[in-house]
Amino acid sequence: MNQNREILGDVVRTTRKSRHLSQEALAERIGVCKRTIIDIENNIGNPKFEILYPLVRELDLPLYQVLYPEVEENSELKNVLMQEVSSCSEHELRIILSLVKSLRCIFRNEDQIV
Repeated sequence: MNQNREILGDVVRTTRKSRHLSQEALAERIGVCKRTIIDIENNIGNPKFEILYPLVRELDLPLYQVLYPEVEENSELKNVLMQEVSSCSEHELRIILSLVKSLRCIFRNEDQIV
C-alpha cells in the first residue's frame, strides 16, 4: 500500500510541474489546503476519494497510471487514442469497441499463422 502512495505522489508532482502549477495553485483549484498537496506528493497519509477524484480530474491523470502503476504505459499513440475515444458518444463507443475487438482478433490470428 505504501508503494501505491509513492506512485501517486510521484505522478501528482510530475504532472503538476509539467503543467506549471504550484502546489498552492493546484490546492486552490481542487478546494483543499496546500498542505494536502504537499502530503500527497511526499507520500504522507492516504487521500480520501473526495480529494483523489478532483485531483485526478484537475490534472487529467490517466486512471491506469493511478490504479495500475505496474502496467507500462509509455505509448504516446495509446494516449492520443484514449483522448480521441474520451470525446466519443455512447453510440460511437459501441461501434469503436466492436471494431477494436475484431481487429485485435484478426491481428492476433495473423501473428499465430506467421
